Amino acid sequence: MLLAIDSATFRASIALHDGVTLRGECTWEAADAHTATLAPRIAELLRQTGVTVADLTSIAVCIGPGSYTGVRIGIAIAKGLALSQQLPLVGVTTLDILVEGQPPDERPLYAVFAAGRRRIGYARYQFQEHAWRAVSDVALSTWEELLPRLETPALLVGELGDLQGRKALETLGAALTLPPAAWHLRRAGFLAEIAWRQLRKRPHAGQAGISTDPAQLKPLYVGG
Repeated sequence: MLLAIDSATFRASIALHDGVTLRGECTWEAADAHTATLAPRIAELLRQTGVTVADLTSIAVCIGPGSYTGVRIGIAIAKGLALSQQLPLVGVTTLDILVEGQPPDERPLYAVFAAGRRRIGYARYQFQEHAWRAVSDVALSTWEELLPRLETPALLVGELGDLQGRKALETLGAALTLPPAAWHLRRAGFLAEIAWRQLRKRPHAGQAGISTDPAQLKPLYVGG
């Protein structure tokens, strides 16, 4: 049983996945309350699904980029569980989790997250070899700076909730496609799917992609 934890931005999400079935999932707006809400939500999800900490076989966590505090809280809890139970720990980036749930498309996909101080983080993805793959590094910007750089027609997905962003996006009209609202939600169920793929490809301790020493897992931040 894999426990997935994502608290990288103002939205947080947790999931339990047994390798075949998504056993349970919870996503909520944590705002600045990650410290107060994350551990109790994990305990409640375990209770509701009848899973104990002893049943866990692996942990997955979002390593960022995102909120400095949110990323660190999620990683701290994930490391604590992995160390105490001697479990493999898989780290996955914020935008890789987001694009995991997007359907195939020939157009470029821009994935974004709220970076605070009226900024957004973004990266460009292209659907190649049956999966969305990043074709740019993650960068920080504002909506006004980003929109002229977009290669349209394109898709844009992620945290678009602020009024400033939505007004800016309206200027591009049909050149930019926004998927349905539910597809903009970054879910721990998709984090779990990615982690299970990595675990199956590299099942042996010590290989790349899996940390048998969780202390080595580090958060990913974008400067600027």
